[in-house]
Amino acid sequence: METSPATLPAALRAWSEATPERIALRDADVALTYRELAADTDALARRLAHAGVTTGDRVALVAENRPEWVVAFLACLQLGAVVVPMNVRLGPAELGRQLEVAGPRLVLCSEACAELVGRAAPALPRRGLEPDAAAAIWREPAATGSIASPNASAPGLVSFTSGTTGRPKGAVIGQGALATSAAVYGRLLATTADTNTLVLVPLFHNTGFLDQLAHMLVVGGEVDLLRRFGVQAAIDALDRRPASYLIGVPSMFRLMMLDPRAGAAFGGCRILAYGGAPMPPAWVEELHSRWPQVRPYNIYGLTEFTSLSHALEPADAIARADTVGRPVEQVRQRIVGDEGADAAPGEPGEVWLAGPTRMLAYLDDPAATADVFRGPWLRTGDLGAADHDGFLTLHGRIAEVIVRGGEKIHASQVESELGALDSVAEAAVVGVPDEILHERVVAAVVQRPGRRFEPEQVRADLRARIADYAVPDRFLVVDELPRNANGKIDRAQVRAAFAEVPR
Repeated sequence: METSPATLPAALRAWSEATPERIALRDADVALTYRELAADTDALARRLAHAGVTTGDRVALVAENRPEWVVAFLACLQLGAVVVPMNVRLGPAELGRQLEVAGPRLVLCSEACAELVGRAAPALPRRGLEPDAAAAIWREPAATGSIASPNASAPGLVSFTSGTTGRPKGAVIGQGALATSAAVYGRLLATTADTNTLVLVPLFHNTGFLDQLAHMLVVGGEVDLLRRFGVQAAIDALDRRPASYLIGVPSMFRLMMLDPRAGAAFGGCRILAYGGAPMPPAWVEELHSRWPQVRPYNIYGLTEFTSLSHALEPADAIARADTVGRPVEQVRQRIVGDEGADAAPGEPGEVWLAGPTRMLAYLDDPAATADVFRGPWLRTGDLGAADHDGFLTLHGRIAEVIVRGGEKIHASQVESELGALDSVAEAAVVGVPDEILHERVVAAVVQRPGRRFEPEQVRADLRARIADYAVPDRFLVVDELPRNANGKIDRAQVRAAFAEVPR
């Protein structure tokens, strides 16, 4: 495609005309060509229109990774409706709070999620996603006549942030921002119509619907769906159909790297992107050593910025592994200190971003929107420092800074140093309350197979790398770290685990 599409439906239409028989979407043994995907999308858009969904209406999408999810997502966008991908791993109460804020005209859900939706929001109208479901949206008659092309400047999607306290915040993303961010991915990673990807993460997360699905739609590539991540399931899928492009959180790749069948997972990979958590330099070096054909990209972004804002490119992957790289095209950054002035190079502050993929607002929440908007800028809530060349080093969320006896400790730095040790597969560092020091530093660690974790030796190693006050006072060896539905460490659960263990 010579020019970037204005919207994702425009990209789908273009590829369905240019390469109609190219595979667009796979799920297990099912495959849809671009022609078939476009036809299914148009058919569902017409059924949604007949069901009363119109431009600007919100449609909640509650389902696991499956082809019908993709078709529904694109049909909503094509109709000019606002799609709201919902986290299917939430409990009924939390999902109910998000659905209350979303105020959808209709809920589309899979049979597997029907009970969850019924408990979360029994009064909302809902239809089944599968064609053979009892109340399938596919049984609705199709509206006739033409469907107008969606407006690139109009809202296209609401994505809820991962916070679980207070009123849920849904970032409203424009139709054009989805296509713009996807096109930036294509140019950054040099992906083409020959690129294929396996979606390891939930489609409701921006890594799924943007970094992979939207990205592949814009470049004309192929998307393969994994219903739910598991190391063996992922390796089985990659052994069956190797993927040239993978993206996920570092822990996913680390678990796959440690598996005896790791070669089947990464042997066909050419582009590997990671984000959402730090990737210890030692892991990057091991990846490069074992699979030198892989081009690694560290990706930084956030829901409110349509996923992508920074990238660390392969040439800098090892030498600058402590950073998330520099802003991608059209993105500007500021590092703002406590007094509201720009920090000097190397000095920490809050990361502010500006660019065309910034969210339009938080849904129906002008106060929360005003709190993070400063003119064209978005306050990210992330702490970081940028050097003279613009490389950004993150120090974690402002809320994740541990204050021990007046000293500020960045959990991500301690985690990175732990990850470089031979005995540690991965780690999560948090602060726990202390009557005297305010907080103490503790760490949950997963022991690397075949190695023995010795707390005192680890403390000695860390004292040679970081300040003595940043060395964890306590360690807890666990089989795996608790994670939320987006694959990020659930720090509240880590703190709770320490509270349950006698000192």
